[in-house]
Amino acid sequence: MRRGTRWSFRLGVLCAGIVVFGAVVSLVWTPYDPTTIAIVDRLQGPSARHWLGTDQFGRDVLSMLMRGGVNSLGVGLAAVLAGLLVGLALGILAAATAGSILDGLVMRSADLVFAFPVVLSAVMITAIAGAGAGNAVIAIAVFNVPVFARLSRAAALQVWSREFVMAARAMGLGSMRITLRHVLPNIAGLLIVQSTIQFALAILAEAGLSYLGLGVRPPDPSWGRMLNEAQTFLSRQPLNAIFPGLAIALAVLGFNLIGDGLRDRLDPRFQGAANRQARSVIR
Repeated sequence: MRRGTRWSFRLGVLCAGIVVFGAVVSLVWTPYDPTTIAIVDRLQGPSARHWLGTDQFGRDVLSMLMRGGVNSLGVGLAAVLAGLLVGLALGILAAATAGSILDGLVMRSADLVFAFPVVLSAVMITAIAGAGAGNAVIAIAVFNVPVFARLSRAAALQVWSREFVMAARAMGLGSMRITLRHVLPNIAGLLIVQSTIQFALAILAEAGLSYLGLGVRPPDPSWGRMLNEAQTFLSRQPLNAIFPGLAIALAVLGFNLIGDGLRDRLDPRFQGAANRQARSVIR
């Protein structure tokens, strides 16, 4: 890993770590109950009692940010895992039957999903199915499936063409055993990298759905809904819009930088380029 990549990776771990730490701590402790309304304390600025101030209902902003991280990270993680499992299964199945009707069906289905705008389609799905964390997971996972299906198929096809796989087939090993023993271990690095990047996009998508009122249902806090509610009182308390925006930015930036760092470490194509660059510098 190059020096610049190492520093960006560390920055990503720091940014994502702050968000994850706050979310984990909120499971056992928050300064105040994030759903408790105290009208007498509404729209206060940062103080010793409320470190980040209060919103229009008097709820503690720091507590809402911490608990909102649980919802945003939870929805994003569930959506990525669902998309990864379904997409991986379809991708390796298509690679194992390359050129067949099943392979063509999987790829054309992926093209069909990609033909529609992601955000618009997610809004349509949640609008039809109803608001809620579960429906937000489904809406976001639908567009993770073709990403992982295409990636796993392309990577698996490269592995299937390798000499050791051909030798395994000559020895009489079936497609399932070859997939489990040789294909999956060799594409795991690429899948980990893509999962990290998709996780950042899923957090952003969940914030967008919550901003439109189609994500996590109230009174559970959500970063996107905090932004939506804060815009009405932007002239009186602009910090209420800045803090959730910073939380979203930290999470997305952090996991994107982590994904870039893992790509340089785990993707053999980037490793080869880095090694060639290092050799040229030494010479």
